[in-house]
Amino acid sequence: MQTELLQLGIEYRHSRPYHPQTCGKVERFHQTLKKYLAKQPRAASISELQRQVDRFVTYYNDVRPHRARGRQTPRSAFEARDKARPQGPRIDVGARVRVRRDRIDRVGKVTLRYRTRLHHIGVGRKHKGKRVIMLIDGLDVRLLSEDGELPRRLTLDPTRDHQPQR
Repeated sequence: MQTELLQLGIEYRHSRPYHPQTCGKVERFHQTLKKYLAKQPRAASISELQRQVDRFVTYYNDVRPHRARGRQTPRSAFEARDKARPQGPRIDVGARVRVRRDRIDRVGKVTLRYRTRLHHIGVGRKHKGKRVIMLIDGLDVRLLSEDGELPRRLTLDPTRDHQPQR
């Protein structure tokens, strides 16, 4: 999925690990859904459970007014907003490529785990603090800046922890 989004110029983001506040709205939705399902007759099948979930989602998005949005339904509030568009560069990657986002540390390195072992890749101090996209295809590693510049390409030497800048 990440490779397809990267090819479209869409940035894929995860929430912060071990930080449930980041996903508060989703967690709240799940809590409300669970309370709704607990009040329904127990579903006899997966398809019946899916119908109960579908009824709830329709009610939640299209009927129930939201207190914080001037009594608008969530769907009407969503449809009234401007939508985000892809802004990043379109980066063509192969089917087997693993994508990882990172930031170059203060000494000019990024760290990559390959077969359970950490490898430190030198990029250069002039790039410190820059966000990069790492494209990993086996031992072939490409580091791209967010604007598409290629600050480093290398063949990873799995016998060395440090991959010096050449």
